[in-house]
Amino acid sequence: PLGAIRSAIYVLRHGADDDPQLRDELLGGIEESIENMQPLLDDLSLLHGQVQGTIQLNRRPVAISDWLPPLLLPWRAVTQEKGLQWQANIPPGLPTLNVDPDRLAQVVGNLLSNAVKYTPEEGAVSVSASVTINELLIQITDTGPGIQPEEEERVFEPFYRSQEQRRFPMGLGLGLTIARDLVEAHDGRLLLESTPGSGSSFTIALPLITEIPGRISEAA
Repeated sequence: PLGAIRSAIYVLRHGADDDPQLRDELLGGIEESIENMQPLLDDLSLLHGQVQGTIQLNRRPVAISDWLPPLLLPWRAVTQEKGLQWQANIPPGLPTLNVDPDRLAQVVGNLLSNAVKYTPEEGAVSVSASVTINELLIQITDTGPGIQPEEEERVFEPFYRSQEQRRFPMGLGLGLTIARDLVEAHDGRLLLESTPGSGSSFTIALPLITEIPGRISEAA
């Protein structure tokens, strides 16, 4: 993003400012580049906090069946705009958990961003939620290139890049690291299943029984 900003400023300084349309396009590009930098800075800031052992969660009771569907709406639009199939299965009556909804939204957003980014046109992205005896599961599945077995654990390492450059070649390589740490801060697990050439499935697994002020939340 910094390179794009420098280039736009250079062009503006050398006469592009005389063309209103070009000026607006360049200024729009600068604005977009700055917006693209914000998630990178947020990731670095959060990573620093993790290194210092200072992950902070603002927990509160969250009804998952009410919280998750609105969160998915923008991603459904992005998926369909790219020409991908979209499917979401979020049943009513999922438990209320004592979690940080903003941090969990960051995890879901990261996983969906990767799914959309690396799934080719006419592929599919799906989201589902379910409960087991002990856990709430939020599963995000794509039909992208998949991940080699030897890389399945390494993709959670900070700054890791796929050796085949088929997946995760962009950004800082911090998204999955932070996503897993945020899930684990909720006493949960972030699981990965992948078949090279057939896609990947990431599952957020959160403990069903969590202490909520004044009561205990538990699946029926």
